Amino acid sequence: MTDSPLISRRTLMQAAAVAAPLALTPQMLSAAGRPTLREAMLLDPAIRYFNAANIAPTFRSVAAVHERETRAFQMDPSIERRALYPKTADALRERISRRLKVTAEEIALVRNASEANTVAVRGLALKAGDRIILTDHNHPSTWDSWKLRAEREGLDLHVVPAPVEAKSPQELLDGIAAAVTPDTKAIFLSHMSNITGIVYPIAEIAKLARSRNIWLHADGAQGFGWMQLDLAALGVDSYSGSTHKWLMGPLEGGILYVKRERQAELQPIMMSHGYWLTDPANLDTAQKYEILGQRDDPRLMAVAATLDILDGVGEAAIEQAARERGTSMRQALAGVAGAKPFGSGVAAITGPVITVAFPGRDVGAMRAKLWQAKIATAASKVGGEAAIRFSPHVYNSDEDVAAVIEALREG
Repeated sequence: MTDSPLISRRTLMQAAAVAAPLALTPQMLSAAGRPTLREAMLLDPAIRYFNAANIAPTFRSVAAVHERETRAFQMDPSIERRALYPKTADALRERISRRLKVTAEEIALVRNASEANTVAVRGLALKAGDRIILTDHNHPSTWDSWKLRAEREGLDLHVVPAPVEAKSPQELLDGIAAAVTPDTKAIFLSHMSNITGIVYPIAEIAKLARSRNIWLHADGAQGFGWMQLDLAALGVDSYSGSTHKWLMGPLEGGILYVKRERQAELQPIMMSHGYWLTDPANLDTAQKYEILGQRDDPRLMAVAATLDILDGVGEAAIEQAARERGTSMRQALAGVAGAKPFGSGVAAITGPVITVAFPGRDVGAMRAKLWQAKIATAASKVGGEAAIRFSPHVYNSDEDVAAVIEALREG
């Protein structure tokens, strides 16, 4: 028997070796030097990557699992073989629910946080005049979706300016509380702002919302993956997350949490065939939000492979390393002549997203020069002012940060 020209025996053996479980430990996240975790990733060694808030690189083993299962799927897409995916989805919901300290019946597996946010936006029953509270730091997946719905249905969309220089959680809470009226029906917030890294005190806001029977949704696209999350303790009614950002997993993976006792109030926005449904009774759980038709089933295995790696490192170690890297880089950037970092830097309300303006300089040209040095960042604006956004993660090193500072000073 000869090897297939498309999939040789050697290729399969190499993929299997790459996909072997990684023995990663918390010690591999040291901010000093070059974290060993970085060596396990597919990311080009020449690139210094500071854009986890958009897409984080994933691991060799995760990509290999996804590719291997995709090939197996395409070689045998029969209904009989695909019967393994509903069981895989059940196991993944259970695993994610333990990670988030909730139940599997409260977790829907969707395609990304934007889809999860849209389910929450579109699924609530509202009437003309009902108030919805947002901030000007909401992601477009909530802001634009609410704007469209408000225009069509006559809703009162109230936008609270995010206090970029806030000095305490109370200041953030007060801004939201001041906007609440008897007609307020929902509050939608980004847990951590993708613009400046502001972290809203969700648990305190949840107490306010609960006392007024207001639905609270937190967009966790910038929290899920690096924060230790206890959604039951936070008290949110719904929460979203993506696997391709801070979790460092595959594309088109996301979660929507909906509190069990409030699921009857949030309707699905689409109903198709329930490919991952193992029991029709589960349509009375959060699974009703994921009946979206055929999807990338092999991605389920890739998400599980990502969690295998992160569980070996530990959630506490990841959060500590992410916070330390964000804090140290914020301090380093603040020391660059002419730099204007946004945010107060108060630990309780600041995460690893750092947006910096350079008044009087051509920020676009500065970003272009950074990329010439293979330093990946994102363009941003705060209050109409052009800025550069850096979102370091646990794979970044002191050497990476030093290269950024040197490039900015030379520019």
